[in-house]
Amino acid sequence: MQLQLALDIPHAGAVRRLLDQTAFGVDIIELGTPLLIRYGIDIITGIRRDYPETKILADLKIVDAGALESGLAFDAGADIVTVLGTAHEATLREAGEQAKKSGGRIMADLITTREVDEAVRLARALDLAGVDFICLHTAFDTQGLDDLEPVPERIDRVGAVVRQAGLAVAGGLDPRMIERLVPREPDIVVVGSYVTGNADPGHAVRQIREIMSRTDG
Repeated sequence: MQLQLALDIPHAGAVRRLLDQTAFGVDIIELGTPLLIRYGIDIITGIRRDYPETKILADLKIVDAGALESGLAFDAGADIVTVLGTAHEATLREAGEQAKKSGGRIMADLITTREVDEAVRLARALDLAGVDFICLHTAFDTQGLDDLEPVPERIDRVGAVVRQAGLAVAGGLDPRMIERLVPREPDIVVVGSYVTGNADPGHAVRQIREIMSRTDG
């Protein structure tokens, strides 16, 4: 199980300071969509230079031009690139082919799926299509809405149909939720604001890693 840190803060200096305090315990550095929108693909290259041993995910949420856009991120140093799971199958296929050429991997993001039945159907199709990772993602703007099915139950249903791809979970995760998720054995746990908004980000990462280790053990 890997810990992915989502860096959605659109300020390069703040991101650097966070990484100085947290990179020791992070398996995947996620350069978030707001950060990439503000600074462009080139910020990947600088992070890759400074953290050569840590995987980097570029959260581009590609919806078209799969080969072109993923290729830009892979060339800049990304290991994993996100594509919307609801993108056209041609876009997903082209991004996947580019990933193979570049030695990278594709994560299909289910962020636009609202109903669990829809997420299950899409996850099954994406898994059969051969994507590397599928991310069950609660969107920022929908977190806390009462009509959403609880995350653990959604993981159970989506995980039941995923046979080949790695399963990632993202969106509003904190230690209490992670304690409930880890026994379900997702491949990647994605944590953002609990760490990035914490007064002591390094302590927050240690706390999460301890929970992951304790629940695993």
